[in-house]
Amino acid sequence: MLYLFISIFGILITIFFVIGTHEFAHFLVARSLGIKVLRFSIGFGKTLWHRYDKKGTEYVVALIPLGGYVKMLDENEGTVPKKELHLAFNRQPFYKKFLVVVAGPLTNIFCAFFLYWLIFVIGFTTVRPMIGDINPRSIAAEGGLQTKQEIISIDNSKTSTWTSVIFRLIAHAGNPDHIKIEVQNPPNKQPSTETHILDLSNWHLDTLTPDPLASLGITPFVPNIPLIIGIIADDSPAASSSLRIGDKLIALDKKPINNWDTLITYTTNHPDQSVTLTIERQGKTLNIPVTLGAQKSLFFTKTGYLGIGPNFKWPKEFLQDIKYDPITAISHAWKEISDFTYFNLLLFWKMVTGKLSLQGLGGPITIFQTAGNALNSGFISFISFLAFLSISIGIINLIPIPGLDGGHILIQFIEFVIRRPVSEQVLSILYRLGFIFLLFIIIQALVNDILRWLFV
Repeated sequence: MLYLFISIFGILITIFFVIGTHEFAHFLVARSLGIKVLRFSIGFGKTLWHRYDKKGTEYVVALIPLGGYVKMLDENEGTVPKKELHLAFNRQPFYKKFLVVVAGPLTNIFCAFFLYWLIFVIGFTTVRPMIGDINPRSIAAEGGLQTKQEIISIDNSKTSTWTSVIFRLIAHAGNPDHIKIEVQNPPNKQPSTETHILDLSNWHLDTLTPDPLASLGITPFVPNIPLIIGIIADDSPAASSSLRIGDKLIALDKKPINNWDTLITYTTNHPDQSVTLTIERQGKTLNIPVTLGAQKSLFFTKTGYLGIGPNFKWPKEFLQDIKYDPITAISHAWKEISDFTYFNLLLFWKMVTGKLSLQGLGGPITIFQTAGNALNSGFISFISFLAFLSISIGIINLIPIPGLDGGHILIQFIEFVIRRPVSEQVLSILYRLGFIFLLFIIIQALVNDILRWLFV
């Protein structure tokens, strides 16, 4: 129940932060430039809550949290009294309309910059991108990569985290070319660094759940975690059983347990079921019955849990602490913005050109689940997710597609150049095409979410 509560709380924060700041920027700039705002809405559909201010603006929270909008006084959307014509959006000069529209996505980008800056100032610990296993006969194996090597750069760009590694790999997705990977060898091996060239002519990513590392044959390094119970959560199924800290896990329902992932996967998929754990305690082998618990997660699903874990910490040599002073953090936050902007535009282009499948798109279910999981994973993880989603929303909205902010800017620029409004017929066609395109993307993303939920 606590997990579900935290997940819902994370979703609400995500909606109000990412969408709220975007729409509030439109609203604030419009108000400051003397344009009348009729409605400020978070969400679409049925109104859940609303109120009016002294200037007649209606503030709305609606049922479907898939976006928001600011409705301004505009002759293109209805009759405007003569005494209020000077307050109408369509009567404003180009620079005012441009500032109102661009304020939303630029605010998203600025918020992402601030969040990344905050992350670097607070500091965080991350796992070094060290290779664990290489799948035989894979692209990585043919390229000469080996276990215990740390990936330090790809295409001459430094890669200090697995996230940066994945971004550099995706840049090559759909391109039958080569990729240059520089690795740091273990201390006992000479030379200390090596450069490997991977041939990507036969590289194929899974369309629904693309995993660049696995598709190349790379498994991230994870230390061997002893199968010894080090933690038993209070009020958990394990606490109600005869399991004890220090017990060594051997089997689950007579099936050997080789690692913690095996145990977690099994318990997650069997909520409310009775199982028998075989453990070793003080040289004796015991069979202990346990009834697994069930946690309600999002979208009407249940996951099982046992409530045990290892008392394990990563060895320091596999970790790195990243923290900067407030001034230095500015340049690092800017680099994150630049990298994520490039990443978003690259993904969009690859999907448009067919180099990446549209089945890789994530919709509202994916976003909501990620928001909940990120908040459950800790503060730094959650604000990192907020920053990534915020810049993604900002960049996507700048794409010149009718219906998005970028489409509005394009039409305004055309009107500025030709010195007259675009005809209503042309606008109607453009916005219909834009609506069809966006509807197709939304439906595709939602279908992808459902397929992942059912089959992955």
